[in-house]
Amino acid sequence: MRVFQLSRNPKIYTCRSYLLLGDWNQLDDINTLIDPGTDDYIFSEIDRIYTGCGKVPVEQVLLTHNHFDHAASAELFRQRYGAQVYGFVDGPGVDSLLKDGQILRAGDDYLEVIPTPGHSSDSLAFYCQSQKLLFSGDTQLRIHTSGGRYTQDYIQTLIKLSQRNIEVVYPGHDEPFDHNVQSIILETLKNVRSSEVV
Repeated sequence: MRVFQLSRNPKIYTCRSYLLLGDWNQLDDINTLIDPGTDDYIFSEIDRIYTGCGKVPVEQVLLTHNHFDHAASAELFRQRYGAQVYGFVDGPGVDSLLKDGQILRAGDDYLEVIPTPGHSSDSLAFYCQSQKLLFSGDTQLRIHTSGGRYTQDYIQTLIKLSQRNIEVVYPGHDEPFDHNVQSIILETLKNVRSSEVV
C-alpha cells in the first residue's frame, strides 16, 4: 500500500488528507481517501496521480470523525467519483457506518477500525498491521507535559493504541512521524494520567 499525503488549501482551515493506493494499481485494489477535508481543493492533485487504468480515482472515503475540517467535502467525493463514504456516526454524505474492530480493504492492504474517543465521541483511527502504520485523525498522541483536562475515554484510547505495534503515524493536521512512536504514546499516556481527568 502506498500513502500519498495530499496538499492542503492554504486559504482555509482544513485537515490533512491521505490517498491510499495499491503498490501496483491492480483492479481489485480499493483506492481509498482518508478525510477529504473542507472543500474540493485536492481534486486536481488526485486527478494528476496515476490511480490505475480503468479505475475510479477514489472508490471509498473514510472519515476519522465528522468535524467540518475533515468531512465537509464528503458529499463532493460521492458526486464526483461515486465514492462510498464511511464514518462512525451518521452525518452529511455518510453512506455506511463503521464498527469497532471492522477490517476494511484499502489499496492492496487492510485497515482495522479503532474507535478513539477523546477529541470527539465519534473519533476513529485506522491501523494497518502489516505496515505498522496508524492514521490517527485528531487523536493527540504527542503531549510532552502534564497539565490540562482530559477525559477517561481519552486515557482508554491511549492505552488501546499503546498496545498496537505502530511505527508510523499519519495525523489529521501535523506532519507524519516515524521515530520512537511507542515511547511517544507512552509518554503522552503518563502525562495525561498526571493531569486532571474528568
